[in-house]
Amino acid sequence: MNEAGARGRRPLPGSAAPRAADGPRWFGSDALWSVFFAVVMIALLGTRACSDTERFQVGDRAAHDIVARADVEVPDPGLTQARRSEARAAVPDVYVHDRQRSDRLLAEFSAEARARFPGAQAAHEAGAAAMREVMGGIVVSNRTVLERQPAILVAHVPGGTEDRLESYERILDLEQARARVRELLREDPALADLASRFVDANTAFDPAATAARRDRAGSDVLPIQVRVPKGTVLVREGEAITAENLARIEAARRTPFATTSAVGQIGIAVVVAMLAFFLHRYTRYHQRAFKKVRHLHALLVSVLVTMLLVAQALLGIAAEATDRLGAPFNDLSLYAYLVPFGGGAMLVALLASGRIAMVYSAFAAVFFGAATGWDAYRMVWTLLVQWAGVYAITTYRERAALIRAGLVVGAAGAVAALAIEAIRRTLEPLSHSLYGAGLAFVGGALGAGILVSFALPVLERAFHVLTDVRLLELSNVSHPLLSQLAVKAPGTYNHSMTVGTLAEEAAKAIGANSLFCRVAAFYHDIGKLKKPEYYVENQRGMNPHDRLAPSMSALIVAAHVKDGIKLARDARLPEQIVDIIPQHHGTRRMSYFFEKAKRTANPALGEVHEEDFRYPGPKPQTREAAIFMLADGIEAAARTLEDPTPNRLREVIHKIASSVVLDGQFDECDLTFADLERIEEAFLRTLTSMYHHRVDYPGFEFGRPRAERTESRGEVRAFRAP
Repeated sequence: MNEAGARGRRPLPGSAAPRAADGPRWFGSDALWSVFFAVVMIALLGTRACSDTERFQVGDRAAHDIVARADVEVPDPGLTQARRSEARAAVPDVYVHDRQRSDRLLAEFSAEARARFPGAQAAHEAGAAAMREVMGGIVVSNRTVLERQPAILVAHVPGGTEDRLESYERILDLEQARARVRELLREDPALADLASRFVDANTAFDPAATAARRDRAGSDVLPIQVRVPKGTVLVREGEAITAENLARIEAARRTPFATTSAVGQIGIAVVVAMLAFFLHRYTRYHQRAFKKVRHLHALLVSVLVTMLLVAQALLGIAAEATDRLGAPFNDLSLYAYLVPFGGGAMLVALLASGRIAMVYSAFAAVFFGAATGWDAYRMVWTLLVQWAGVYAITTYRERAALIRAGLVVGAAGAVAALAIEAIRRTLEPLSHSLYGAGLAFVGGALGAGILVSFALPVLERAFHVLTDVRLLELSNVSHPLLSQLAVKAPGTYNHSMTVGTLAEEAAKAIGANSLFCRVAAFYHDIGKLKKPEYYVENQRGMNPHDRLAPSMSALIVAAHVKDGIKLARDARLPEQIVDIIPQHHGTRRMSYFFEKAKRTANPALGEVHEEDFRYPGPKPQTREAAIFMLADGIEAAARTLEDPTPNRLREVIHKIASSVVLDGQFDECDLTFADLERIEEAFLRTLTSMYHHRVDYPGFEFGRPRAERTESRGEVRAFRAP
């Protein structure tokens, strides 16, 4: 019982706090978990993506002001284009000097000269020399065009060499080249005329090579980056997106949104440290009275960090997957609605409580809003969808209800998303808002349900938490242990069902876990499966204890505790249920065998020791275990009453409860006298309803006379394990 509930109430003598299931030692290091939490959060908040993550195309209109959330370097298309134009203009025209053309013209001249002037070898050689002298240089069609250029690039082929020329004195145009040949052959006018006709340009402008070189020079100029200070409006609401500001938006989107200043980093660290401190203080304060989860701080940190990492992963995948999609599918800001944050709150509600889950939701909302650009809209949406998850899961208590709870979360998330979009951008464009609502529904209906279904068993085992969902699974009578108990030990099975009813009602009366009491009752005597015939409720005629010494009978009866623990652990039952098996007997004395041993003992062998006829324990450590001890003994005693009137039932209940208290069985649990009174009243109400008077039906016989049935019950009463 928690301290608040115990305030002003007188505890039973020797009361002590219940022991919780142990977990890994490092689970209990709150300082370690706080440091881990702070490091992860600082890392997430230190490298965030720009909050304006929407994707646009040229011609789209901005639904709101798009602001640079940090100092970013963005390309300047105008300046970049100017620099590239300058680079292209700096590339000179490319002229190709074709040396092979000069050789072909010389060969053609030589052939024509031999044909026209046969036998004039000297003339032939003089003409060829003049041709080689002129055509060996650069000859162009019109040198005037060259003189307009500050420089040209001459590419010599073959050979692949190049020359950059800024002076054209050595370049001849076609008329100059022909005049030069005539001058060299002026002594032979006929040969000069013939040679001049074979002189032609051997160098020409190459437009394709010039364009290629200029394009390459322009592309070699990297985009010119300009610094856009934090807070600069990249595009104002309603403006059309141009190619220039689209480039700026994309650059801002890709730029990590990190605080570059040391002051900013310190600010993030301070905020994270304060949040981590308050989370730690809350869990420490709540842990004193909360026994369901021993390591509450570790649980909340684990779920919170996991959800934020899942959020970052989903947004990262969405950023890559939607890069080439059109509107509204490329609006990355909408994919925040896909994150199944409601699942995290549902996990905490199932593993701890709805109250703790509400507080967890506030921390998760703050951190998600901070991790996505300190976005207050996302913070509000995250908080609402988590509270919807807490509400949805607390109304159901079976595994299939997770799907229904997911649908509730999905519907709430979709409505909240539409409301947030209406506030944020007045639902324009409508397609974006509807798509966001659809993502929110999918994230809740499917994402939250799937997340809880997979994570809940893992966290149940890791933190040794027994949830109501797990208890309801164990209450299925088709469980292998219960099926065996019903077949091999039907009396024990019926006894367990009745004890479950008694324990459940008693737990409700004092605010204990009634579902746990009902389900744990099904398994509290499974050790009797080993030797069911040695327990009175399963006997039909012969009693094997009649042939055994009392000490041996006590050993056999007590062994069902050890056997039950082994069977329960082999079946992987939760430790909380395993603990009930020895604790519901505690260290109580097996009175029948003890008294029989004293009557039949041989004085020569020494005195009979009471410790040899007690269960091994431990004593009940929790209120639920104490309820089981009372319910188990009272159920057995109630069956022996000849006329179970309310007064007789009250007397039996009080007598057994008093004997248990006087025996010191409740010294190690936090049960109070007020609890005990309410438990007795609950037992009385339940047993009275079970044994209420029924009218006689004339003409029918219902077994043996009551006296005979009473005598039979009295004979075997002592063999029931108390």
